[in-house]
This record gives sequence, structure tokens and C-alpha cells, in this order.
Amino acid sequence: MMMQRIISFSLIFSFCFILIIQSFSQNSLKTHSDTLITQQDSLTKKRERGFRKNSDLAAIFSDSTKLTSSDYQIRIEKNYAILSLIKNKSDLGPGIRNIQRKLADSDSALLVLKDNILNNSQALGLRNLQMFRSLLNDIHNDIEKQSHLLDSAEATLNSLKNELKVMMKDTVIRSLMRDSVNRKLFAPQLKEMREAWRAGTSRLKESITLINLLQTHNSANAVITSTLLEKVNNLLLTSFSRVFSKETYYLWEPLPHQSLNQLRQSYEKARIGERKALNYYFKDSLNNRLFLLVIGLIFGIWLYRNIYRLKISDSLDKVQYLEIEYLYPHFIASSFVLIFTLAPFFDLDAPSVYIESMQFLLILTLTFICFKKWPRNLFIYWLAMIVLYICFSFTQYILLPGLIQRFGLILLNVLSVIFGSLFLRGLKNHLQLRGFLKFVIILHNVMNILAILFNVFGRFSLSQILGNTAIFSFTQAIGLAIFSKIFIEAILLQIETSRIRQGFKTNFDFHAVIKDFQGLVMFTVILLWIIVFTTNLNIYNTTKDAVAILMTKQRAIGSASFTLGGVVLFFLIIWVAHLLQKYVGYFFGDTGNEDIQNKNQRSRMLIARLVVLCAGYLLAVTASGLPVDKITIVLGALGVGIGLGLQNIVTNFVSGIILIFDRPLQVGDSIEIGDKTGKVREIGIRSSTLLTGDGAEVIIPNGDILSQHITNWTLSNTQQRLAISMTVNGNQDIEKISNTIKTSISSSSYVKANSIPEIEFIALKKEVCELKIHFWCKDVYKAEEAKSNIIYHLFKEFGEINISIKG
Repeated sequence: MMMQRIISFSLIFSFCFILIIQSFSQNSLKTHSDTLITQQDSLTKKRERGFRKNSDLAAIFSDSTKLTSSDYQIRIEKNYAILSLIKNKSDLGPGIRNIQRKLADSDSALLVLKDNILNNSQALGLRNLQMFRSLLNDIHNDIEKQSHLLDSAEATLNSLKNELKVMMKDTVIRSLMRDSVNRKLFAPQLKEMREAWRAGTSRLKESITLINLLQTHNSANAVITSTLLEKVNNLLLTSFSRVFSKETYYLWEPLPHQSLNQLRQSYEKARIGERKALNYYFKDSLNNRLFLLVIGLIFGIWLYRNIYRLKISDSLDKVQYLEIEYLYPHFIASSFVLIFTLAPFFDLDAPSVYIESMQFLLILTLTFICFKKWPRNLFIYWLAMIVLYICFSFTQYILLPGLIQRFGLILLNVLSVIFGSLFLRGLKNHLQLRGFLKFVIILHNVMNILAILFNVFGRFSLSQILGNTAIFSFTQAIGLAIFSKIFIEAILLQIETSRIRQGFKTNFDFHAVIKDFQGLVMFTVILLWIIVFTTNLNIYNTTKDAVAILMTKQRAIGSASFTLGGVVLFFLIIWVAHLLQKYVGYFFGDTGNEDIQNKNQRSRMLIARLVVLCAGYLLAVTASGLPVDKITIVLGALGVGIGLGLQNIVTNFVSGIILIFDRPLQVGDSIEIGDKTGKVREIGIRSSTLLTGDGAEVIIPNGDILSQHITNWTLSNTQQRLAISMTVNGNQDIEKISNTIKTSISSSSYVKANSIPEIEFIALKKEVCELKIHFWCKDVYKAEEAKSNIIYHLFKEFGEINISIKG
């Protein structure tokens, strides 16, 4: 019983303890829960306050997420402008259409060349191969230019394509398309934009497709051209050796006929291919010939202008004095001589057929000009050489050298030697450059004799080349001789018209001018003749390539690298600059021997000379490719030299520039420097020349001129006040003497107009009166002459009125 009570009491106690613990736990949880809820509420309020702050900041600094109608309008206008730009830029323009035309022409030319080079190479001579290589080089250059244009067009189209991709990702337009209300509102604009999209994308696709096709076509032509060029170069290497080898039978041996028809067909095929290729060349090189025609037109207008000036000034008699033979009255024909003579120089890679055609036109023009200029016998010999030129031109198209053809070529060689010798004998003084012509004619005869020998021993191609080159070099030399005379006559005509415009009445020594231009003319003539000569020998391209390799090869001295071409170009430009600054005076009518009529013009001429010289040196340094850093080192070393020993030279140089631009004195001024008196003859870069009254030319360094006092009698005018002292008999009427002196002096042509002579009565002595007369001479250069003239007239008039002059 006791045990039961104890157990019951324990259970009641445990239950109460559990209730107490549970109650305490609930209170603690409630307290903790309330604390958590309070903290949570606090955090929530903070978050709400932060959210409100962030919302306010977003409202201030961010765009609204809701698009308005103005946003849609702006984006539609922007996209429409981009689509219009894409449509316009997708138009490839005339340059790409020109590429299409050129590729079509190249296809036809390459087809002919490929057929001849790969399938008919045994019938191609050296002349055919040279022309084919020139044409293939032209096609290759065109392909490279076309490739650059096509790549540039492709890059432009790809950029337009990328802009379209960016436009397709435009979220604003997509939002507009989902918004039914705004879509209906902007329906007209969207329709226009949709049409612009179709037009722009359609044209862009067409242009990209066309560019890809042209690039593929251009690449294919590039591969074909490179293959054919390699083949032609290999054939040329073998052709040079084949020319010197025996290619046909000796003249006394019979020619077999079993394969004549087949060979004729091969040679005919080569001739047709050459003609078609030549047509492509003439079409492709039109710009060069147009430029040459423009030069000829300018030259003709220049000649006509100078001749017209001589006519209106009644000075056509100067034409005879200057020994002008060709320009008047044949100034138009002379312009054609210039065009046909310079034609090879403007197209150095031209086929020999083009050179020959220009040569034939030159021969016709020379015949027209020289019809009445040359003696009868000399003109007949010239006509004979023209006939031989035509015959030699046709010998190049001999398909097979039969016996008749070979004997005919020998006959032409013999006749060419005979008439060439007769022409040389009758030449005498009827043409310029007689020494040059003598050399060319002797070379012509030697080449014809060699042609005969090679023909006899079976080298028929070599015989053809030598015979044709001989006659072409002969006619070209005659044309160049007449061209040089026309050039000199044009310069003399320009000098004479400039002198007439400045008021010169006297003749000038034109032989000195011709002598000055002789070196330049001879250099030009020899250069042009060598070009034509090597072209006809079919060695011009080979020679040019060898010279180009020699000139462009990099060489080094220490750390400085250079090319021979750069050095030659440097000195060539400097030489040309010195020639131009020397000859520029001739175009102002100045020959260096006359009194100056227009000092301002002479000053402009000096400035022009200085500009030409400085520009020439700067251009020489730039164009030659010489290392500028090495030049600065040289200039630094030169500066040390200047400080040590070249300071006087530099002083004179700088002083010359100051004299030219500051102009304290000008060419033609009458000056006094130190104890020297005279007229300024020339102002140079280093020194100036003074012409004294005795005819001596005094050379004065420019530094000395600026370091001394200069008396310039003609700085602002040409007047000079002169004085004459006189003693007359004192018994005479002084008023009468005064009036006689004033009247006599005022009537003199040497005295300035509207100036009154001044008479000073210096002293009165027994029976004599001393006078001093002052008057203004209008031309300081004629001061002594004026003084002498007035003294003479006073003495004469005093004698007429019985006024005696005391000694």
C-alpha cells in the first residue's frame, strides 16, 4: 500500500514537473518568437525603405522600360536610313562593270595566247614571244588591280551585311510588332521599311553573288596568266639560242617540201594569234595614247601662239633670221613629229608592231615636211629608203624562207646599203646631228652586210632581225634629227616672242642658245634611239630586266643600305633641276646679253630659279630612297665643317637668298658698291656680277654686297640729276643766256618731261660769268650720253647767237 502511494506521488510530481517545464518552454519560445518577429519587421521595413530609395534612383537615372510612340518613330526612321544606305552602297558602280568587260576581253586574249603558246610553240618566233610576254604582263597587272578592287568591294558588302544582322536583333521593332495598337498606328511606315528591306537585301545578295563570281573568274585568269608567262619565259630562253643556230638549209641546198602545208598552217595560226593579241593591247593601252595626243595638242597650240604673236607684231622676218625651217609654216606637222617620235618613250613595253606603225607614220610626216626643204637627190634617196622600209616590214611575215624569199631579202639588204651610203654622201649640212647620223648609217650598212651572211648560212630569223633593225634605226635617226631641230626652233621662237613682248628690238645670238641646249638634246635623242633600236632587236625587255635587277639590288656600306637606282635617280633629278633653273630664263626672253627692260620680271625669274633648284634637291632626296637618318649624320658633320671653314660659303649663300627676296638691288640696277660702279648683270646664289662702264664683269660675293653701303640709282626710278659747269663772257645778256640754256635742255629727248632746268650763277669775275646747270636725266643708263648731247647743242646754239664761252 505504501509502495502504491509512493508511486502515485512520484507520478503526480513528474506530471507537475513536466507541466512546469512545458509552460516555461512555451514562454521562452514565445519570447524568442516575438524577438524574431520584431527583428524581421525591422528588416522588412529597412528593405522597404531601401527599395523605395532604389526605385527613386532608378526612376531618375534609368530609361523607362515602357516604350512610347516617339521611341518607335525614331527607331523606324533610323532603320529606314540604314536600309537606304545599304541599298545605295550595294550598287557596285561602273568600276565593277569595267572589270566585267576587262575579264571578257582577257578571256578572249588568253584563249588565243593559250592556243598558240601551248599548241603552236614551234611556229612562234622571237618577235611573237616578246609581244606575247608584253601582253601577258599587261593582263597580269590588270588582274592584280582588279583583285584589289574586288577585295575592297567585298569588304564593303560584308560590313553592310553585318549591319543587317544587327538590325535583325533590334528589340524595339520586335516590341512594336507585338503591340497591335502601335503596329496599326505605324502601319504606313512599317510598310515602307519592309519594302526598303526587300530592296536592300535583294540588291546586297546580288552584289555579293556577283563579287564572288568575279573573284573566282579573276583568280582563274591569274592562274592561267602565270602558267602562260612561265611557258613564254622558257620559250624565250630557248629562242635566243635557236636564233643563232642553223634553222634552215644553206642557200645552195634544196629545201624539202614534204611538210610545207603543215608548217604554213602553223605560221598562219601564229600570225592570226598575234593580230588578235595586238587588238587587245591597243584596246587596253588607250589612255597612254590619249595622253600623248594631249601633249602633241599642247605643243601645237604653243607653236601657233608664238607664230601668231610674230604676225601681229610684224616680226615674221625673225623666222628667217633664226633659221627656222620646219615650224613655219608646218607647225601642225611638227606637232605630229613630236607625237610619233615620243610614242615609244610613253609605252616602253609596247609590242614591236606598235613601234613600227608609229615609225611609219613618222616617216610619212617627215616626207611631207622635207619635200621642199631637201635637195632633189637627197629627197630621192629618202624615198628609196621609204620603199625599202615598207618591203622590210613585209619580210617579217614570210611564212617559210624559200629560195625566192631568201634571195629577195638579200637584194633588199644590198639596196639598203647602197642607198644608205648615197644618203650619207648627200647629207652634208641639211640635217642636225650629222655625227650621230653618220654613226647610225655606218651601223646600218654593217648590220645589212651581216644579215646577208647569216641568210646565206641558214640563220634566216637572225637575218630578218638584223635587216629590219637596220632600216628602222636609220629612219628613226633621221626622225630624231629633225625632231631635235624642231625642238630647238620652238625654244628660239619662244625666246623671240618673249623679247618682242618686252620691247627688245635687237637680234640675239641664237647660236649660243643652241649650244646651251645641245647636251640635253643629244641625251634625249640617244636615249630614244636606243629604246627603238633594242626593241627592234627584241632585246629591250631582257635588257630592261637586267638593268632593273642591277639598279634595285640592295647594297650596303657599313650600316647604310642603298641601291644603285636610288643613287642614279638622285643625281639625275639634281642634273635636271640645274638644267631647268639654267634654261628658265630663256622662256622669259632673257639670253643674258641685253639691257634689262623689266626688272620685276627678272626678279620673278630669279625666284623661279631658286624654287626649281630647292624643289629639285628635295625631290631628289625623297625619290631616291636614300636613308634620311644617314643624311642627317652627314649634315651634322657638314655643320662642323661649316663652323670651321665653310662659313663664308654659307654666308654668301644666305646673303644670296636675302638679295633675291628682300631685293635691295635687282638685276639691271645701276649701283655703287665700295669703289665699284656699274650695272647688276646677274644675282646668283653665291655671288653676283656687276658690269662696269668699261665692259668688265666684276664678280662680287653676296656676303660682301650686304656688308657694305649700297648706292642704288634705280631702286624706285631711273632718273638722275646731272650738272654741267660753264663760263661765259660777262658782257652778254644774262637773261638771254638763261633762256637759251633752258630752251635747249628742255627740248632734249634725254631730259625728264615737265622738268625745268636749274641755273646757278656761281661767281662774277672780270668779263666772265661762271654758271652751273642742273637738269634731270630720265634714264640713268644714258646719263653720259645725255650730258654729251646737251653740251653739244648748247655749244651749237651759243655759236648761233654769238655767245662766247670762256675756257
